[in-house]
Amino acid sequence: MSLMPLPAESFRNGLLAFEGILAGQLGRSTSAAEAEARKVMEGMMPGFGLALDLYLADQRDIVETINLGNLVKNDGGFKSWYSGPRIATGEWPEYKKILSTKLPEPGVQGVDESTTRILSRCANPKEPGDRRKGLVIGYVQSGKTANYAGLIAKGVDAGYRIIIVLAGMYTNLRAQTQLRLETDLNVNDAKDKNGVAWSLLTGRDTDIAPSNSVGFMSSSTNVAIMIVKKHEKRLANVARFLQDIPDATLRNRAVLIIDDESDQATPNTLSDRELISTINKRVRSIWKEVPTGTYVAYTATPFANMFIDPNDPEDLYPEDFAMVLPRPEGYMGADSFFDVDQDADHDEDEPIYALSHVIDLAEAQALVPGKDIDEFDPEVTPSLDDAIRWFIIATAIRQIRTGKNSHSSMLLHTSHRVAAHQRLKDAVASFTEDLALRRDAEEQAFRSVFVDETGRAAHLRGEELVPEWTAVWDQVREIIGRLTVKIDNGQSDDRLLYPDDSPQFVIAIGGGTLSRGLTLEGLVVSYFLRTSNTYDTLLQMGRWFGFRPHYQDLARVWVGPGLLEDYSHLARVEREIRAEVAVLEAEGKTPRELAIRVRTHPGRLQITSPGKMTNAMIVHAGLGGSRRQTIYLDRSAEGAKNSQKAARDLIETVRSRGATHLVHDPHGKSSRDSQMFVGLRNEEVVDFLRQYWVASDPWLQADKMATWLKHHGTNVTWNVVLVSGPRKRGTFAYGPGVEVGLVSRAPLQEKYWKPERLDGELPQGSDVINIRALMSGTDSTLDLEILAANDALVDPNGLLESTDTSRIESVRATRRSVAPDTGTLLLYAVDKDSQPLAKSKTRRDMEAPGHLIGLGVIFPHAETEEQGEFVAADVQPPVVDDEPSESAGWQDTEGDYAHPEGE
Repeated sequence: MSLMPLPAESFRNGLLAFEGILAGQLGRSTSAAEAEARKVMEGMMPGFGLALDLYLADQRDIVETINLGNLVKNDGGFKSWYSGPRIATGEWPEYKKILSTKLPEPGVQGVDESTTRILSRCANPKEPGDRRKGLVIGYVQSGKTANYAGLIAKGVDAGYRIIIVLAGMYTNLRAQTQLRLETDLNVNDAKDKNGVAWSLLTGRDTDIAPSNSVGFMSSSTNVAIMIVKKHEKRLANVARFLQDIPDATLRNRAVLIIDDESDQATPNTLSDRELISTINKRVRSIWKEVPTGTYVAYTATPFANMFIDPNDPEDLYPEDFAMVLPRPEGYMGADSFFDVDQDADHDEDEPIYALSHVIDLAEAQALVPGKDIDEFDPEVTPSLDDAIRWFIIATAIRQIRTGKNSHSSMLLHTSHRVAAHQRLKDAVASFTEDLALRRDAEEQAFRSVFVDETGRAAHLRGEELVPEWTAVWDQVREIIGRLTVKIDNGQSDDRLLYPDDSPQFVIAIGGGTLSRGLTLEGLVVSYFLRTSNTYDTLLQMGRWFGFRPHYQDLARVWVGPGLLEDYSHLARVEREIRAEVAVLEAEGKTPRELAIRVRTHPGRLQITSPGKMTNAMIVHAGLGGSRRQTIYLDRSAEGAKNSQKAARDLIETVRSRGATHLVHDPHGKSSRDSQMFVGLRNEEVVDFLRQYWVASDPWLQADKMATWLKHHGTNVTWNVVLVSGPRKRGTFAYGPGVEVGLVSRAPLQEKYWKPERLDGELPQGSDVINIRALMSGTDSTLDLEILAANDALVDPNGLLESTDTSRIESVRATRRSVAPDTGTLLLYAVDKDSQPLAKSKTRRDMEAPGHLIGLGVIFPHAETEEQGEFVAADVQPPVVDDEPSESAGWQDTEGDYAHPEGE
């Protein structure tokens, strides 16, 4: 029997006792203190908990209503109207229960917190005429669907009544999303529940029809939901549905549009104008019919979204908000597979590229078809042989670890051309069938791969164990006989299926559907040879990103020549975009007020296809507070000589005019003996850069630095830090009495990078190496530490001591506070005899004729930098992309596609 609410007087007395805990909680049961207080109050006053819930729900209504009058800020931004879900009942609590069966508690909490933040920026469904457009940036293969399902649930609870999910361009992806949302949101139950009744306008096998009844929308408790393919006629049907609803009714039925994979097809483009512009036009026509509501673009690759024309009010630029989803615990992204900390710190013990292999050029050429497909006769090359064997071995190890059979997949992605897929399938199927027939004779070959691979990623293994070979081989023998090879592309009838009751061990060969959206269950190995030079295409092709519980150390990717560098660069770009968006949110700014910047690639990569960048302009990079470092050094005798001379000339210049000279430990109590000169002038920094050669970084070129300083550095001074390593390695003298220890920086082996991919001309006779990272973790505050050690730093709040040097935001906040007008040069004397650790598989001996000088730069903060109008080198390489246009070869398997005419 349910308890009746308490009499008003009794509740008021109870509320006084609860008051201190209630402050700021707004009814959430997330605090242990509140939970305990509820328990105590319920014991003293049965029924108090129910009465409290009802009271807080009423208070939330009052708070939200009060906020309505103050939604719009003077700068055009929005204040929040939503502060979290109501207690106990509604679509969100029901969805949260389902989510709790799929995710650990931190994952559920992450979805809860992020969807509250997103919905708070959406249009208020109770305020007719409120319209907003926003962008949510997730991670490839990271559970965006779970997030926007949560947003839908909370949105319905808050008052949204029409839900439109645009679920990609492919029928199978739309069906996958349909099934997921039907199940997780329980939308098939048309009866009133939690105060609403769902009306499902699409099915697992049927997209939205040309004609739909709208009479049910007369009730404010009915919720229409549709999961729609990005197809001209389907989108037109959606617009027609909205048009058929009476204007007075529609104005009070808030619409939530979720555009999944929103960077695909939705943005306008000049290429593929006949179809892609049609999709853009149709999505815009849907938005035009929305009097009250929100368009939310979800994507992991937001580059095209960022370049939509912000000055066209009818287009879909996310002018009102942009948000970043938190990185889920256990997620493996580009930095996991390509070992990139985008503000990389040097670490002698780093296990770089532990999960990645580079495919030799000759093998790559054998597996990628030429122009004449009839001449394509692929074979299983040595690296593909290893990849297939490791896939089988890793599947066996995972089964032993978990004690159960689970789906396991390998991705084989070499071309978008359908005819090539079948030929490659024939070669792979023949190879695996032969393995099955000869399995007893294959043990030694399998064991060799087992030994090589299990030692590569021990740092990711955690508490997981590597089983004995005999146990692994028993599983391998069984798995070999159960392998299947399947094709999944726009024309394939034999699509990937993962039935719950039948674990699949599948090698998937494919094209477009495998490079965007489709989930490969239990993906262990990827063998990837696609050639593209656009950021978004490369990232979306990364189906290996995602979660690998119990087999993080087993995941592997084989990539073609040059792709390691490309993905390393993209990992840095991703992190910078997320940091930019996080700053926007923290400062309460919108993308309309401050456009999101994207780092360009110094040579080969284009951000997105040219048609999607018609509204882009090259802007200066926002250098204030940033950290740059040279990772490419000229190892030749002339290169070593020139870098040494540039460094010594700089030190001689500042010493000759009496610059203050400080040491790291003036009291001689430690072995830290880095040194610093204080008060360098802008012109001295520029003169040094004219003499010192820097590869590929335009903002460390003398002319670019001089331009930046002219506009933003008139009040700037510089420190130059001479970073010291342990003296047992040897020393380097920058001048008389200015001697520091050498540092070790072993270069990467040549197969992990290509000098010819550097931008600009190399010095004549140069021998360029890649050390991957120069600066160490604490170097970003080293000059401040030296000042503090010499009692020359004003830091009354102790910010330096509390700085987390692993987080760039923390470092920048400290420097902005205690040294905003100070830039820093850091010089490193790199040992000519640097050697890698014995266990390194990716580095080699330096073997230089002389010690090299590496350079790190920390730019001073520039408060007026946002107004700068500077153009960097307009490097616009032609798009080299075997990814077809998003419309080319698109097969409409539902039979309703008619090519638009006259558009």
